[in-house]
Amino acid sequence: MADAGDPARSRRILRLIALERLVRGTLLFAAGIYLLTHVTSDFGRLAEHIMRAIELDPRRPFLHRIVAYLHGLHASEIRMAGLAALGYSAIELVEGTGLWLDRLWAEYLTVISTSLLLPYELYELVHRPTVLKAAGIAVNVAIVVYLVLTLRRRLRRRTA
Repeated sequence: MADAGDPARSRRILRLIALERLVRGTLLFAAGIYLLTHVTSDFGRLAEHIMRAIELDPRRPFLHRIVAYLHGLHASEIRMAGLAALGYSAIELVEGTGLWLDRLWAEYLTVISTSLLLPYELYELVHRPTVLKAAGIAVNVAIVVYLVLTLRRRLRRRTA
């Protein structure tokens, strides 16, 4: 396995990216397990309970649409969402572990997997803009740009 062999400052940034991927992967893993073990749950009722606990009125039009959608989920849809969360968590955890261990392949994997999702994220931002989506895209673009520049610098060093 090839080490990336980056300078200490670069490794610190890679560790931050790795930590973000590991946290996201862990949360996705937990969500996937939860969904797969609760396929028959009424997520609409759960959402209503959570909304009332944080003092939101689930009868407000926007929140009511969310609750109604969650009430209508079928077990097969919940199962597919759980499997998708587990699959995506595996990618995130592999990326995070590889970046933490300073592996070159992990940088390539992170650039490829993050870049592949950017068109979908941009589409979502255009059709349903939120500050959170814009911030997520900004972070992902920054990660891709940073890793591409780091990989290009490393390739120039090797050829020199």
